[in-house]
Amino acid sequence: MASDPIETRKSTEGMVDYNRNSSAQQQHAIMQADHIRRLVGKLSRVEPELRLVDYGCGPGMSAIETVRPAIEAYRAQFADAPIAVCHSDQSGNDWNALFELVSGPDGYLSGNGPPRVEAAIGSFYDRLVADNSVSLGTCFFASHWLSHAVRLDAPGTVLFNDLQGAARVQLAEMARRDWVTFLRHRVAELQSGGYLLVSALGSVPDAAEANGAAAAGRGIYRAMQVVAQSMADDGMLDGDVLNGFVFSLWFLTEAEASEAISGDPVLAAACEIDHLAVTPAPKNPDDLFKDEIGDPAEYARLYVGYTKAFADSTLRTQLFEPSAQTSEVADDLADEFYRRLDALYRAHTDTYACEIWHLTVALRRR
Repeated sequence: MASDPIETRKSTEGMVDYNRNSSAQQQHAIMQADHIRRLVGKLSRVEPELRLVDYGCGPGMSAIETVRPAIEAYRAQFADAPIAVCHSDQSGNDWNALFELVSGPDGYLSGNGPPRVEAAIGSFYDRLVADNSVSLGTCFFASHWLSHAVRLDAPGTVLFNDLQGAARVQLAEMARRDWVTFLRHRVAELQSGGYLLVSALGSVPDAAEANGAAAAGRGIYRAMQVVAQSMADDGMLDGDVLNGFVFSLWFLTEAEASEAISGDPVLAAACEIDHLAVTPAPKNPDDLFKDEIGDPAEYARLYVGYTKAFADSTLRTQLFEPSAQTSEVADDLADEFYRRLDALYRAHTDTYACEIWHLTVALRRR
């Protein structure tokens, strides 16, 4: 099958009930609060203002929890210093929902001298703000989405980590290029002495896996493959479409993340690594919804909601719509897919558990 690249919407565009179903993202942002405070504590007073940029911010509370500790840490040192907050994402992000949260009772605008708030619209695989203007940049749960989708010869899997042969080589090279491109743009936007904190889903060595690494969330993607294949077998999904579909994701290992930085002359000259590690999630790393496993119906509901939140737009544009004649048929396919996914998790529970490992990288601009 041809492997011509096709443009795709990015990760947050079209997400379904994102704020309600993004518990992992919210927990992760809260978990990074001390890391954010530590980096802000290393900054001197920045003139004319401290500028915070959250790349791939999304529409939910995780964006608020990313900004709040940075503001608190800087205010503790420089109570009257001006602060600017820039939320950055694609045009399809739910900006109204985000800025309602920013200005609401759980937002960060209360108190004296609230920060100036702005937005930067576009892909973080391009330049988004002025060079040398960012004091602290953050990017959580976003940089593992690649710059565009590709159609690959990928029968039997929708997960990058299960690809074999030429298809895996092609996607691995794309992931490496995208990681370097993303970091080059962010480092160029940093002020000298500024920090970039990136945390995404990661992979860990695992000799039992065909490619020698276990990817975060592997269970949930394998569950989606089982459901999609059952629908193709029943004539509901186009088999050729399914065999060419893979999520445009790559969860880097420590070695992949580090070697791409040290091996790139621009990055190696411009920044130093403050921190780089892949670690298990602090809560339920072996099963995101482990606390509900005793209630199969609730367990399944949570997994279906989580899947809709991050995967619905990708599934619709790259799997359901290409298999359907009309938008109404695509909607019916989506409904059937989630019905079958719910049944799968009810019947098999932790067989398809979503394990979570986080890759966290902090870079300092020289």
